[in-house]
Amino acid sequence: MLALLAACSDDSRPSVAEWEPVWVSVVDAFPSATELGQPPDRDVCSQSLGELRSTSGELFPTPDLAIDDVVTDWIRIAEDTLFECPPANQGVPNLDFAYGELARLQAEVAVVLEIDAGSA
Repeated sequence: MLALLAACSDDSRPSVAEWEPVWVSVVDAFPSATELGQPPDRDVCSQSLGELRSTSGELFPTPDLAIDDVVTDWIRIAEDTLFECPPANQGVPNLDFAYGELARLQAEVAVVLEIDAGSA
């Protein structure tokens, strides 16, 4: 019975092939440190924040329950970073921290997507 329920719940999730292009698009829309500039360009932050907020809803559901929280954390850090421009709060103290955390979370997503794609 549990296996049947689990199989049914997975049907509502997109495949890796369907979901990954949206993920890549959202990640690529986050400005690099070079694009952001030093000090960060508020116009770049505002434009990127708008893009992020308008597309991030398309990331849910994710293809795997294992990355739901990871993707949520990535979006939160990206939004905090772009909203404050530069970030300076307890959760995201500076740009170096933000870029490091975003890269770490992206790596976690990549591992799960690779596993899922290999088992499909």
